[in-house]
Amino acid sequence: MAVLDFKEIPEAHKASGRQDTFELFARDFLSFMGYKIITDPDRGADSGVDLIVEEKRNGVGGETIIRWLVSCKHKAFSGNSVSPADDANIRDRVEAHDCQGFLGFYSTLASTGLSTNLEGMKGKIEYQVFDREKIEGQLLYSAKGLEIAERYFPVSLSEWKTENPQPAKIFVEKPSLKCKVCEKELFDQEDKGVITLWSRIRTDYENEKEHFDHVFWTCRGHCDSELSAYTRKNNSNLIDKWEDISDVMMPTIFIKWVMSIMNEQRAGVIYSDEAFENLKEFLIQVFPHVSRHLTNTELERVKSLGMIPSYLGGLGYEG
Repeated sequence: MAVLDFKEIPEAHKASGRQDTFELFARDFLSFMGYKIITDPDRGADSGVDLIVEEKRNGVGGETIIRWLVSCKHKAFSGNSVSPADDANIRDRVEAHDCQGFLGFYSTLASTGLSTNLEGMKGKIEYQVFDREKIEGQLLYSAKGLEIAERYFPVSLSEWKTENPQPAKIFVEKPSLKCKVCEKELFDQEDKGVITLWSRIRTDYENEKEHFDHVFWTCRGHCDSELSAYTRKNNSNLIDKWEDISDVMMPTIFIKWVMSIMNEQRAGVIYSDEAFENLKEFLIQVFPHVSRHLTNTELERVKSLGMIPSYLGGLGYEG
């Protein structure tokens, strides 16, 4: 599903004062991609060229400069592909402007007919086409690309950021949470794993305070089972409770966790030095992922947890 709505960029043939925005976007995009801008967009007759850019190639034979004629076609509002009639006489235009290649920059797609025409020019001129999917693919996966996307697609990018949250830049170091068994970075995994809290078995709930000896985070499955078996082997007097790390990374659940820990402290719950240090480390590393809006999926998850009583691990209130 497309992320960027190219209709956020004004139409090119309506005199709104912003009709050259798509060409300016092309300039900024190509500069971001490493091309040198030779001629900028301007208003008036374009003589079959919107921009001219240069590409520097380094190879065994030395440095080669390729000069590209850029043709911008903004047809997102009609949804039509770019036809041979829209981009005609390509080879003549390329040669007339002393270029070696043609670069189509389109907010839709090149039609089959245009693609066939371009393919027939192989060996005579170079060509490449940036369509909407290629443009989007380049922009969304780097900080500089996201800056350009935010400038030209503010609404689309705002929605995308909500659904694809990135950790807030709070600390100098990037947040890190490595599995206690295999040491894989849990934040880089699709399944973020589980956090397990090990407490001592109590026989007298009225007089014995809850006492946590260990706090571990691991990959779900093998690593979790391996560490659980090791912990029980070394101390059979411990029981565990666990939570999905991806749940704790949700702002609503994180707040629940912090409030629960504060309530436990007030009630006299005991943590060993090791458990308390690990718990603090966990909360610190997770927090940058929490400083954001809820995604739509997380909103639904919170709603479902709200229907589950708290004593069963949900967010609902008892009785």
